[in-house]
Amino acid sequence: MDNITFSNCIFCKSTKVIKHGKTSTGNPRFRCRVCNKTWVVEKNEPERPDLADVTVAYLGGRTCRDLVSVYHSSPLRINQKIREFLNQCPHWEEYIDSIVQNHEVRIIYLIGRSFSCATKGSHSNSKFLALAVDALSTVILGYEIDDTETQQTWQKLLERMKKRNINCPSFMSNGSRLIEDSVHATYPNATVRINYHRAYRDKELMCCIYRLPINNKLLNDAVKIYNSLDNRNLNKYLKNTIDKKLQDILFSSQEEFIRRVKERLENKTKIRIEGLTTSFQARFEKFHMLKDDPYPLINGWVADNMLKPLHFGFSRLSLYSQSPIVTSFKKFSMREMPEPVDLTDDTQLLKTFVIEVAARGLQLPVIFNSCEMKSDKCSLF
Repeated sequence: MDNITFSNCIFCKSTKVIKHGKTSTGNPRFRCRVCNKTWVVEKNEPERPDLADVTVAYLGGRTCRDLVSVYHSSPLRINQKIREFLNQCPHWEEYIDSIVQNHEVRIIYLIGRSFSCATKGSHSNSKFLALAVDALSTVILGYEIDDTETQQTWQKLLERMKKRNINCPSFMSNGSRLIEDSVHATYPNATVRINYHRAYRDKELMCCIYRLPINNKLLNDAVKIYNSLDNRNLNKYLKNTIDKKLQDILFSSQEEFIRRVKERLENKTKIRIEGLTTSFQARFEKFHMLKDDPYPLINGWVADNMLKPLHFGFSRLSLYSQSPIVTSFKKFSMREMPEPVDLTDDTQLLKTFVIEVAARGLQLPVIFNSCEMKSDKCSLF
């Protein structure tokens, strides 16, 4: 570009043409000494990354100012582009319903978080987010945004889930009366438990592992719990691809399975439901775009976190559907379905997937032992 010269003015055809600096994008500018007009040669638009990637970066913590050097535009323009992109994305609830035809859920966590939001009509500059989360996969099945937490907030969320044919025999909460009354009104036959049951189950597992790290009891419990979930997706997948049952894989990989259970118990605040809500709280306290309608941002944040791969190689959505699949936020934004992964030739990856599902299932508070975590009543001996 620096070697470009012009012998004639493009306006008056004069030969008295000189260089006149560059534009902000690096394109050379010329000026005619006769007519004093300027022009730019070969004006090129800077290459910009895919807007889906820019949006993911923003949802993950980057600010619009951070993205100026990436997207080559002003923060205000980037803000506008991201919001336009998020506005055209599908609703997360509709998207997950299009992928999972039968919602087979054993336990749903009902949790809520307040977050800063300077929206019109809000005197407290805050809003409330109600979440319904599958206990096994920590996939967000539904959410509701309201000014404050009321019984109506939870009622709207649960009634919408009921219409989507999400049936669940057990819900878990922090003991809120608002949640309990809403569950009983919408799911009259369901039980409502408090987080204590989950903590007790964790202690019970730690006791078993401490007394006897490798034991058939935990393996049998994992198989028993998984069978009680009655999820036909993984059973069908295993039968069609590798002709193995869940217990065959677990009993042949006992050390890996126990190690994964221990990792989840030791890091529960990071990798379980607490990690998801903490991540939401940390990010949404800093979202400057929440001066407007927070729905597009929350919807985008939910989709991104449900679709991106976790450390073991699969997403939360893959765990929820219990079928190894690959997708992305970009595919979500374009309403494209996930692609199934054939693990026939990669038994280690299949083993990792099955171990993760079983380890998560083992932690569900659906069975309790009668040992009371006492030596004289220990069921291991």
